[in-house]
Amino acid sequence: MADLAGDEAVVAETAVNLFERFVFPKRYTGGCYLVTMFLQRFLKEEKTVAVTPVVGYVNDGTDDIMISHAWLELNSLKTDVTLHLTEYPEIQLPGALLILDQPLLKGQVEHSYYREQTAAGYAENQRLALGSLRRMVAHKDAEHAYMSECMTEPARMAAHQAKAPRGLRYDDMRAVLV
Repeated sequence: MADLAGDEAVVAETAVNLFERFVFPKRYTGGCYLVTMFLQRFLKEEKTVAVTPVVGYVNDGTDDIMISHAWLELNSLKTDVTLHLTEYPEIQLPGALLILDQPLLKGQVEHSYYREQTAAGYAENQRLALGSLRRMVAHKDAEHAYMSECMTEPARMAAHQAKAPRGLRYDDMRAVLV
């Protein structure tokens, strides 16, 4: 990462610091949407760096299941500081700490990132929706749709962040970086 300059250096430093000072010490899992919203806003407001928040899907390569996930992009390079720690690592295998498409810390698996579900992922999702996981699949689909819309509007992202539990709000994450 030492060879980075300009906006790439700022994004890398900020993301690594957030991981080392907030995500890792708190063992914060399941927060890809909030962390992505935070990083996008912090980089824009505090560092004047424009990045794109993305809500898409990840796949760990062990099956066709695709999980809704959020990450940042700068010049089409992905930064993801939330997939390295997972709440249930025996179910959702940890991935790399990804900084501008470079794995800073390796994970158990190498995730593939998609803006849209693949045909195989969609078919697997539909199969799961027919069984006992019907309600969970419907909930996750609705959450994905909401987050996809939310990430397109800064005011909606800020409102969503403001409703986060104490300790996970914008100012809480900001405090570890300034």
